[in-house]
Amino acid sequence: MKHPCIVQIRDVEEERLENLISKAYKFNVNVEKVKGGVDVYFEDVNDARKFISILKKLLNFEVKFSTKFAGLRKGRVRVLFVYCLRYRG
Repeated sequence: MKHPCIVQIRDVEEERLENLISKAYKFNVNVEKVKGGVDVYFEDVNDARKFISILKKLLNFEVKFSTKFAGLRKGRVRVLFVYCLRYRG
C-alpha cells in the first residue's frame, strides 16, 4: 500500500535548490514553490525516504518528521507523512 508524503525543503540558496529539485524529478513528484523553499509531493513514502537519503549525502540537513490525518479509506485511517529538511550550512 502506498502512503503519500510531503518533503519540505527550507533555507537553501536558490541555485542549490534548483539542483535539488532536478534530483526530485527522477521520482514521480509534484513540486510547489512556497515562501522559504519548496514542497515536494511524493505518492509513496519509500520514494521520499530515498530522496532524503540522497539529499543528506549532498548537504547538511536537519530532518524533522511528523504525520497529518489524511482521511479514511475503506474504514481505515489514512496518514500523510511530512518530512521537513532545514539546511544547516
